[in-house]
Amino acid sequence: MLAIAVCGLIVTGLERLGTAPHVSAQKSGRVTLTEKGGTVQDTAMARYIKQVTNRTDEGLVSKAGPNGVEVELDGRFQNLMLLRLEDDGSAATACVTSLGEANSFLGRNLETGERIPRIVIEKTAADHGMSADEYLFYKRLIEDYQAKLALHPEAATINIQNNDGAGEGFSDPAAPFVANEGGNSGATRGAQRLNVFTQAAAIWGSFLDSSITTTVAATFDPLTCTPTSAVLGSAGAATVSRDFANAPFAGTWYHGALANKIRNSDPNTSPTGQEITAQFNSNLDAGCFSGSTRFYYGLDGVNPANTTNLLVVVLHELGHGLGFSSFGNGSTGTLFSGFPDVYMRFMLDVTPTPKYWFEMTDAERQASALDNGNVYWDGPNVKIASGSLTSGRDAATGRVLLHTPAAFSAGSSISHFSTAVFPNVLMEPNINPGLAITGDLTRQQMRDIGWYRDANSDLSADTITGVTPNGGGAVIGGVTTITWTNGGSFNRNVKIELSTDGGATYPTVIAADQPNTGTFAWTVPNMPTSTARIRVREADFAAPSGSSSANFTISSGPLAGGAVLSGRVLDQNGRAVSRAMVVLNDGSGTTRTAVSNPFGYFTFDDVQVGATYVVNVRHKRYRFEAQVINLTDSFAGLVFMAAD
Repeated sequence: MLAIAVCGLIVTGLERLGTAPHVSAQKSGRVTLTEKGGTVQDTAMARYIKQVTNRTDEGLVSKAGPNGVEVELDGRFQNLMLLRLEDDGSAATACVTSLGEANSFLGRNLETGERIPRIVIEKTAADHGMSADEYLFYKRLIEDYQAKLALHPEAATINIQNNDGAGEGFSDPAAPFVANEGGNSGATRGAQRLNVFTQAAAIWGSFLDSSITTTVAATFDPLTCTPTSAVLGSAGAATVSRDFANAPFAGTWYHGALANKIRNSDPNTSPTGQEITAQFNSNLDAGCFSGSTRFYYGLDGVNPANTTNLLVVVLHELGHGLGFSSFGNGSTGTLFSGFPDVYMRFMLDVTPTPKYWFEMTDAERQASALDNGNVYWDGPNVKIASGSLTSGRDAATGRVLLHTPAAFSAGSSISHFSTAVFPNVLMEPNINPGLAITGDLTRQQMRDIGWYRDANSDLSADTITGVTPNGGGAVIGGVTTITWTNGGSFNRNVKIELSTDGGATYPTVIAADQPNTGTFAWTVPNMPTSTARIRVREADFAAPSGSSSANFTISSGPLAGGAVLSGRVLDQNGRAVSRAMVVLNDGSGTTRTAVSNPFGYFTFDDVQVGATYVVNVRHKRYRFEAQVINLTDSFAGLVFMAAD
């Protein structure tokens, strides 16, 4: 089961502030007030917000079984994204998890109509609830999806379950607004809606490894909508899980889809077996809201003016739902049903003495939630990828600040990165302009909480081993072949780094996003050292990772006492064979590699004399016999000819 806090979406208008009582405009021009003074539409919205943002476990039942302990969340613990219309026609957004926060954002009490000071945020968010840069981020996800899926068929499956009845929602038989809109070939409006959801699920699935299907129970229903305010949609989780097979931490709640991945099974304790529920407003397509005439159903991420891009919105919702949330109560410090969640395992308050949230008392967590500027995300993948940040990051450790303002804000505090982070990242409490696409840390945070790389779904994390050079030397200006071995069918791009302090740090990037072929021809830089090592890891992540098992030397010439061993690789007809891998083994397990150049020549520098070596040649087209050489001095005549 998937236990998440997902930003559902509500669209609302904000009239000009003044002394007159607040009313919500209707298409007919008539307004109905409740006994408390709020409009019927506002009070209905208030009831909805209170229902889905309930963050208590009162009345929820824990069920223990062979797959651990499960709790069905009964539609609670959802986040809502509010979109308000400004006087100049622009839009502002915020992600909230309480009615009080919604009232503050909107500048009015939805139940009484009373004016209250409203939260002021940036006004440049687009009508789909995101900054232009965030929109580009999701557009890039869409464009990259097909290529990534083809390269990585082990991608997680996120299945969209159509829970609509005949003739409505996803089953709406009405003709599409535009045939084949943005590459969406659905023959009906309902089919196009379902295609959008399916595409969004597949895009996110292509970034994750899991053999267990995650099911999203989705509906398109007629929900509240007026010219100035409308419920756009909401989404939420079914369950949380703890103490299941293979759980990295005992007594810890995990988001349900993540728990299913780790235990490699789905107990399906939710009544209908879904992990996520999602509901969107079909009334928006009738033009009920003045800020958007309808949903855009294209699959290309490019929507016309005055439409709301459904694909981008659903991508955003699923991104939240895959793990960036805590189920604890930050205002009181209490844990959900008495246990911490995996998110808390990486929340570190550094004052007065560093302490993780899962280690704290309720009172300590309550105080920490207000400890502005001192609570960090302390996960290895976020830390290793945070170097692009210029603020909101601890330079010594790479930790990234979490949002813990001095005045607690339910829905914003704790479960977001700090607003001090710059360049802006997706998981800040408000959608910000100037979002750095390459600086987003959401995927790294997911890896930290347990979405480890497992390409062949064998429940063992993928590995990188056998990194060379791992001994010997490399000559400045020469070309040395870096090699590594992938374990568990790992095939994602890698980052290759150099250490000159014996592996304590790896500050020099050799290749930032290299296709994972197992080899890389490296031109040795002018960085003399006797303690060089190479590290190879998945690009932008801490793991899988492997490094040289021994130091090697970078120098301007062969080491004292060393020799040069060189030769040539030829085919059966005596023609040069390029890009053959030549492997030099000293018999004690230390290996070095070189790659033949376009003329078939290869060279090993700084080879210790007085030792016996076994030399092999590997090539995808040719087979070569190994040769044994007892090296007493430099030798340039080692020739390999392909066998017939």
